[in-house]
Amino acid sequence: VQTCALPIFLENTPYPVPMYNTILNRVKVERSINYARAGFIKACLIRLARARKNNEEDMITVSLNEESQNVPYRLGRLFAVLEKTQSDTNREMKSTINSKYFSSAATTPAVVFPVLLKLAQHHIVKSDWGFKSEQSIQDILNGIDDEFPTFLNLEDQGKFMLGYYHQRKAFFKK
Repeated sequence: VQTCALPIFLENTPYPVPMYNTILNRVKVERSINYARAGFIKACLIRLARARKNNEEDMITVSLNEESQNVPYRLGRLFAVLEKTQSDTNREMKSTINSKYFSSAATTPAVVFPVLLKLAQHHIVKSDWGFKSEQSIQDILNGIDDEFPTFLNLEDQGKFMLGYYHQRKAFFKK
């Protein structure tokens, strides 16, 4: 009797890092994340949490998790709010913060976010929804300690992108 080994994705082991890295790089290059990529990132993060046998798996949800205290996830959410604040002010803008700063924000937040928050103040003043944007920014920043992380590793970059994706999708829910 011949036995068949289960494919690696059925053995509940972490997904291959190069595959995860490739997905993250595609998101950074294209500066957009779709349902399939978000699902794969989420699956990788869940498998990593299971392999470590910690309770992080519970914080990786299907939709926006406003209760998450994970800093990279919150930074992804913050980037989405800052992007929306900019687009609410000027919908015909040719160069957006997404096109200029997405990849840098996902890897070196300490360099990028002070600049983005300063830019956001100009957009908030001009926007009809400035108060709501300011409130959202403050709510997200309340979960982040004194300073932004200098660098995000691959796992944290995935959490950043998942937070960004969840926040963007939450904008379009009724």
